[in-house]
This record gives sequence, structure tokens and C-alpha cells, in this order.
Amino acid sequence: SLHVGHLQGLMLMRWLQKAGHHPILLIGGATTRIGDPSFRDESRPILSEAQIQANIAGITRTFGRYLNLGEGAGFVVDNAQWLDGIGYLQFLDQVGRYFSINRLLTFDAVRQRLEREHSLSFLEFGYTLLQAHDFTELARQYDCMVQLGGADQWANIINGVELGRRRDNRQLFGLTMPLLTSSDGKKMGKSVSG
Repeated sequence: SLHVGHLQGLMLMRWLQKAGHHPILLIGGATTRIGDPSFRDESRPILSEAQIQANIAGITRTFGRYLNLGEGAGFVVDNAQWLDGIGYLQFLDQVGRYFSINRLLTFDAVRQRLEREHSLSFLEFGYTLLQAHDFTELARQYDCMVQLGGADQWANIINGVELGRRRDNRQLFGLTMPLLTSSDGKKMGKSVSG
């Protein structure tokens, strides 16, 4: 369920927890059905619900070995809690109205895929809005102020920061880490032969 690239985020969360913070491990039970298209040339394989649940259990179990998860500590949240029940028109009203297609097309992950003339589905194109909504839901429900991720998540995190500011008048922050890459400079990951 995890690969060596997860170690960077895990260790940063561990250090933040040791400094007195309460990490929230966001599991993408809903967004994993789409898959983040960032810096990929093709769509991710679609997982079955059984595979998704097995991954959630495995990730939670593994992170629980290194983070204190439980009452008054860190905890795990699945974005299916708020995304599964939201309707398309409601999502467009709550989130879509705050974003310009022109600006979304300028993000490196989208622009590079289009420049290479690789297909980018509407489903994948909307992923960044889902992640932005995730950040604002974490802020609203759990007072989460900082989202961290790999450098390939920068645009998604910034969209959450901007959504929080524009819609909720809330100040949010993003923190990214350099990606762990193979010797040819490609991101190491379980879905990219890593």
C-alpha cells in the first residue's frame, strides 16, 4: 500500500507530531477512484472498492507504526466522508465557481500533458478541485491549517489555499517536499514501476 516516496511525508508528519502538532492522515477513498493526473502521461488504473479498502487499511496500519494515532493525537480521515455525498451541481456551486479554466490550464501538470498531446479526461482535470475541497473540509471540520505533500502536489495544495481564502476567508498554508526520483529523474512510485 505504500512505497519509499511516502517515507518523506511520514517522517515530516512524525517530526511535526513530536513538536506538538496533531497530524491528519488524509486517505483518498473517493479521489483514488480518479487518481491524480499530475505529471503522468496516462490515466491511472481504476481500483475496485475492495482494493481501495485494502489500501486504506494497509496505509493506516503502516502509518500507525510511526505516528501516534488516536484520542488527542493524530488521526486518519477518508475524503469519501464528504465527497461521496456531494452532488455535481452542489460541488460546482461550492467549489467550481472559484476557479478559472484559463488558470487551471497553466499548471505544469496539465500544460505538459496537453503539450505532449496525451489525453486528459474531464474526470482527471477536475482532480485538483477535489483536492482543494479536501483541504478546506479539513480546515472546516478539524481546524487544519497546513497541508503537506510532494512537490508534484504544489498546484493542488495552492488551489486549496486559494479556495480557503476566496470562499471561506480562511488563511491556509501549503508545504511541499522534493520528490524522491529514480536515476533518470522520474518520480518513484508504486504505480510507475517503482
